[in-house]
Order: sequence, then C-alpha cells, then structure tokens
Amino acid sequence: MNETNSNDRLNNVMKGQVLSSQADLDPRDKPLLEIADWCQQRGTIVVLKSGIILTTDPVSRDVQNCKTMLINRGIRPGRVMVATQQLITLMLANVAGDEDTAEQEVIEQAESSISTQQQRLRLLVQEAINADISDIHIEVRPEVARIRFRKYGELYLHAEWFPRLGREMASVAFNKETDHATAHFNPLIPQDASMPLRIAGQEVRLRLASMPAHGGFDVVMRILGVGDQANIVTLEQLGYTPEQVYIIQRAVQMPHGAVLLSGPTGSGKTTTLASCMRLIRDTRKVYTIEDPVEKVVPTVTQVPVNTDKDDRSFASFGKAALRMDPDYIVLGEMRDEDTANVMIRAAITGHLVFSTIHTNSAPGIITRLVDMGISQTLLSDSNVLVCLIFQRLVPKLCSVCNIPIHDSKHAPVYMDRWKIFFGEAFDKIRARGAGCQKCQRTGVGGRVVVAEVIWVDEPGRRFIRACDMIGWEGYLRQKGWKNYRDRTIEMVKEGLVDPGDAEALVGEISVYSSEEGFDYGRIREEMAAHAKGS
Repeated sequence: MNETNSNDRLNNVMKGQVLSSQADLDPRDKPLLEIADWCQQRGTIVVLKSGIILTTDPVSRDVQNCKTMLINRGIRPGRVMVATQQLITLMLANVAGDEDTAEQEVIEQAESSISTQQQRLRLLVQEAINADISDIHIEVRPEVARIRFRKYGELYLHAEWFPRLGREMASVAFNKETDHATAHFNPLIPQDASMPLRIAGQEVRLRLASMPAHGGFDVVMRILGVGDQANIVTLEQLGYTPEQVYIIQRAVQMPHGAVLLSGPTGSGKTTTLASCMRLIRDTRKVYTIEDPVEKVVPTVTQVPVNTDKDDRSFASFGKAALRMDPDYIVLGEMRDEDTANVMIRAAITGHLVFSTIHTNSAPGIITRLVDMGISQTLLSDSNVLVCLIFQRLVPKLCSVCNIPIHDSKHAPVYMDRWKIFFGEAFDKIRARGAGCQKCQRTGVGGRVVVAEVIWVDEPGRRFIRACDMIGWEGYLRQKGWKNYRDRTIEMVKEGLVDPGDAEALVGEISVYSSEEGFDYGRIREEMAAHAKGS
C-alpha cells in the first residue's frame, strides 16, 4: 500500500518537485554503503541502494564525481533528484555503524551533536503532520528500526532505519525534549511523557510512550495538536447527530452536575471534551486537570498532572481546583475511587464537572462507577449525573475511490448475510475501493464518531438506583434512543461506511438479534446453506 503511494509521489518529484520527506521514497531504500563515507564528507549528496542520487545541487561537480565513482565500482547510476538538506542529513544518518559500540555512545552523541539529532526528530514529526498522521510508531529490533505511521486508525510503513538511528531518536526524544526529561531513556522499562516542539513556527504537542519488546523496544508518539487552537472542531464535524448535539449543549448550560464521557483508548474523547469547552461562555471560569495537556484551549486554565507524585494526581488537583472559585471542572480521567469522589463532591457543591472514563457503552458508565465504590443511591441523586456519553470512531469511506458493494471482494458468506439484513438498502451500500492518491491507498477518507448520548431523567434515576441497566436500555429505546451500533448501521445504509469496517466495530451484522436470545439451531442452518452455495 505505502510502496504504491511512494511511487506516485516519486513520479511527481520527477516532474520538477523537490524531495522533502522519506514518504517520497521507497521506505526500505537506504544509503549505498560503498560510498556512504564519501557522501557524509560532502554532506549535500547521498546515493541510495536503488541507484537514486539525492543532492541539493544537481549541477554540482560532486554529482559528476559520484557517477564516476559508481561506474568504476560496477554500479549503474540512477536518476539524479533534488532534495532538501534536511532529508539528505536524515538519510546520511541512516548508515549502519558498529551497533555494539553505537548503543553505548547514544547519550554521548546526543550531547555532542544535539542540534542535529533534534533536527532529525523534528523532520520526522513534520513529515507526520504533513501527512495528517495521528501516531508515529518507532519499532526498534536487532536488525532494523521500522517507522510506521497511523492514519485513520490504520498503520502503514513510512521508512526503515538502521537500529542505531532508532535508538538515538528515542533517546533524544525522552532525554532532551519532554516536559519532564528523564535522566536516561531506558528501553527495558515502560516510560511515558509529553513533548512540546516548535516546528516551522508552530507549537506541536506530542505524547510519548515506550514499551520493551523482544530484541528491542517500541516508542509511540501521538500528535496531540498543532498550534494554539489544536484543530478544535465542532461536535457536528466530529459526527454527532443534531439530536445528540442538542442534548450536549443543554447539558453544558446546566448549573451543576456531571457530564461523563466514555470510550476506549484512542476514541477521540479528549477532542470531544475540547469541543464541549468551546460551548462554554468566556465569562465562566474553567479548570481542566489533564495527563498530559493535549488540546490547548486559550480561555481555559489547564493543569498538567504528574501521576508519579501523590500531591500532583487527578484527585489532589481536583480538590485544589474546588478552592479556586471554578464554574466548571474537567477531570481528564477517572482512574480510581479518589478521583470519582472528587467528581461527586464537585457536582453536589454547585459545579458542573466533565470527566472521561473507560467503558463499552453509555449505560456501562453506571456499572463502572459502582465498581469504583460509588453507591447507586448517590448516583441517582438529581444533583449528580446530568448526561452520559459514549463514543467510538469508525473509518469513513474515501469520497473518490469507494465502490458499489456488489464490486467488492468481500467473502460471499458476508455478502449473503448483508443482503438479508439490509434488504432493499443493500444496493445503496458502498465499500472500500483499491485506494487512490487522496486516501494514500487505504480506501479510507477519515474517521467519524458514532455515539450514544443519554440525558439522565427521573425514570433513568430510578433504574440507576435499582442498578437495572437492561431495563434502562429498554426504556430508552421506547423513547427513541439509539445506541452506537444503530448509528453505525445507519451510516452503512447511507453509503458512508464499509460494512466490513462496521462489523469490526459493532460485531456481526445479521438478522439475528441478541435481544431475541442466541439461536444455536440457526448457526447450523446458516453453515449448511453456505456449504451448499459454495
């Protein structure tokens, strides 16, 4: 997938553009070792194993000398291409050295040539920002360091480096660039930190995390935001329906209580919270307690926590915020009973509280809070819960290369099941195509929120007091409420989501309904029908 996209960009460069990113090249193409020393001495030219010659000055004498050296070694020179000095510096750094001694010299090199290594880190981050990437994965192993980018939830290979360069990049990121730089990056233990960078005149915030792996380690850098506004978007732009937006807007205007947002890791909860903060009037005082500060909101006081210190935890800062005359308090995450108690205390003392929690549904928030030690009686108090939100992200089809479902290569067993489920709507369903340059050969044009939003009314509080989540969901459905599965299926019918991607999120889509009970006999019938058809 990525190699095809690289070829497209390479063709564009051949037409006169200047190479500025490794994404313009085959990710596995590395400097040619036979003349790497000569190239490093000049610093403005590099020859790749494919024969391509990258240079800042294509008419310089160095280019002709380079071609002569290659021919004398029996190597056929490739095309000469203009590249930025930053890209050439990065490529020259990706040259194999003595791995045993290089690992011991990483810290010393970081001290002696810090500006060069920091420049390499910024170039990598800039490449990711230009490609609209959410996460950078550096996977260091004994033989190779793979750089993979995540876009719209899917990973693709960006480049392959020698392990030494991957270790240097991780060391510089943790040791020199984080908010709370550690003494030494240790690949043998998990570490995390936040990292502010200034790139091309813009402030960029990233969250770093490392994990040891067999033969090496992984480092993941999540890009949290670029610039002061950090790309804060509206709830409608995120994918919330007009009805859901109305409920959230109503909740934000409440004088007190709690608005709780749930979802798995990476589901965009922080982005949604930032969008909610935009709905608050400037005349109100807002404190956010975050780990780390991700989306910068100029009108809000944002407080970073340090989970390694008890006096700088979510709970301790939450208690301190109550003494700062707040109107709104945002607890970045409820991780334990102490933080949950702070949320309850703030809600019942006249403040509106926002917080996130990890559950698999909006009603499941109640179950999780009870598990954290909060009683159903307290949760059913009319002064506590206002609104419950749950969200997931589903891939949205590329608007250019999506295809009719009939032309998709999905297994026939899926097609038969979907035809029965969707009925007449099946002909309107679209699927991923082969991919195009716009979507980087993924077939995906972005991700959109599918959500559940519950306004906690008086009947709902009675269900909460009884801890009857099944009865509550039944009541909500009678009132026209839809869960995130319903919303996902609606988007499939609208031709916005591939049914295969929808199933990866909500499970099997078929006429079978879990509400009717699991039909074991139906399994045998469907298997027999499929065997007969094949």
